[in-house]
Amino acid sequence: MFRWQQAEGKRHALDGPFAPRPEETFIALCGAEVTVARRDVPQLGGHWFDPTCPDCADEWRRQKGEARTREQRCLA
Repeated sequence: MFRWQQAEGKRHALDGPFAPRPEETFIALCGAEVTVARRDVPQLGGHWFDPTCPDCADEWRRQKGEARTREQRCLA
């Protein structure tokens, strides 16, 4: 099951049944190894303001068979 988790300044996607806890590291769909901080968990008083990792978003769509065509992407 894909899910989003904020870590290291971006909202990364991961494939797993559970969200990582603070101080846990995970491999995001983009391939980055990131560590969750307490401030990344809204249930622990953190915020969800960081931008979505575009590489995770693209990989999520690709794995779901919903990849965008070149014409659908914002190339600005």
